[in-house]
Amino acid sequence: MSDPGRNTHDAADIDRQARRLLAQGTSGDEPLRRAGTVGHALAVLAPDGRFHSWFVPVTVGDRLAAFFQFLADGTLMRFSSFPRRSGGFADCPIAADWLDHIRIRAHTEPQRRIDETTGEPWLTYDRVPDRLVWSVPLTDAQGQVRQVYVVGKTVYVPPPGDTFD
Repeated sequence: MSDPGRNTHDAADIDRQARRLLAQGTSGDEPLRRAGTVGHALAVLAPDGRFHSWFVPVTVGDRLAAFFQFLADGTLMRFSSFPRRSGGFADCPIAADWLDHIRIRAHTEPQRRIDETTGEPWLTYDRVPDRLVWSVPLTDAQGQVRQVYVVGKTVYVPPPGDTFD
């Protein structure tokens, strides 16, 4: 059993593993294997800040076509792809909405109050590890911080506690 709180593989190890899985056809179809570019592993932190897993994007042009999620020990947790049909990448999410910190921060602007400043996004999850989100801290003039979550172009305030809406 792996301990997801213990980071036993570094990002370069995870990058190599993702490239190998995509190249050998273990994950993804032929059009994705031919056109996809495996990006760099990003740490996914639990909501309490402990290391949880690695997120590895697979892009085709300006689109996020798929991603891998690995536990700290290198175990593949999941592979998810977005094309609705094989080779059809135009309907995939725009990669920058998921990978560009400036763009992620910009998505929070409608939620930001006049006295708040926007902090640096960090990748986490909303209550369960398969609901990946970017958490963006908004800090007011008194130093109070509230988090907003960004998923692609969707921005929301996380609900309190462990409940699902």
